[in-house]
Amino acid sequence: MRPLLLVSLVFLSGCCLSEEEFSQQVEEAEACSEGDTCVLAGSAQCLCARPANAARAGELDAAAKDVCCGGTLVECVALQNPRCENGRCVADTQ
Repeated sequence: MRPLLLVSLVFLSGCCLSEEEFSQQVEEAEACSEGDTCVLAGSAQCLCARPANAARAGELDAAAKDVCCGGTLVECVALQNPRCENGRCVADTQ
């Protein structure tokens, strides 16, 4: 619930989210249990997609759009095979 509240506050305040705040949301979204589906989520102009629990992917995608990029563009490493391992969503690099 906390990340959703943070995203709501950012939206209402008109401010942008720092990369540190977003990284905390990513860490929380990486948590998974056996049987959970992991997907790639959270990409934006200055952010690469990361493995995340599918149940949290929507809020992570929304938060990524609110991160302060300052016009920065990134080139991302291709990830594949997102899955849950040892309680965290992970993926392989191509």
